[in-house]
Amino acid sequence: MDMDEFAPEFIRKSWPDLDMTSLCGPGPGWIDRAGDLVVVDGEVNWSTPECAGSGIDSYDMAPGTYPVYAGSVDLGDGEGPGQARYYVNTLFVAFATPETISESTWYFDESAALRIDEYACLWSRRAEQNTPFETLTRLRESMLSTKTLSRRGPWPNEVTDPGSGANVMVFPVADNSVSTMKALNNDGELLALLYLTWSP
Repeated sequence: MDMDEFAPEFIRKSWPDLDMTSLCGPGPGWIDRAGDLVVVDGEVNWSTPECAGSGIDSYDMAPGTYPVYAGSVDLGDGEGPGQARYYVNTLFVAFATPETISESTWYFDESAALRIDEYACLWSRRAEQNTPFETLTRLRESMLSTKTLSRRGPWPNEVTDPGSGANVMVFPVADNSVSTMKALNNDGELLALLYLTWSP
């Protein structure tokens, strides 16, 4: 099965199967391909830089290019009644084929309940180390603009290390916490990550 077909169906099916409603509320209204994450040195995380002091959980991945899917919700109202405001509450990052992921076992990473605020960056260590403060400020302002929030993507996706192609993908978030579920095979190999936002 093609990943673009598999991922949205898998996320929607997993929401009740993994009992995610109790933590996160209703599932995303839309699930879209957000782009590809280029990893050159492992250590992938989804975090808000200003909240790094509260902790960041990184996951080691082999170098490669991996598809990313964003689930979003419309929390309205923008600058006027009825105007949409889209926020991302789910990120799915696939490191294996649909057939392999469908046979995996999902585990809730209890250590990965971390603080986020307004926006969150998906990146590898190389991309993070090569993103200057000025770029982060620009991406944050763009991410939280009325124009960006009023549409369901595309979200900022920028190469920060031209030599390797490592990039950062930035998403708006309305919740203030993020938890992670990870798909593992029988050998403990990481096959996919499912990031879920929520508020206490």
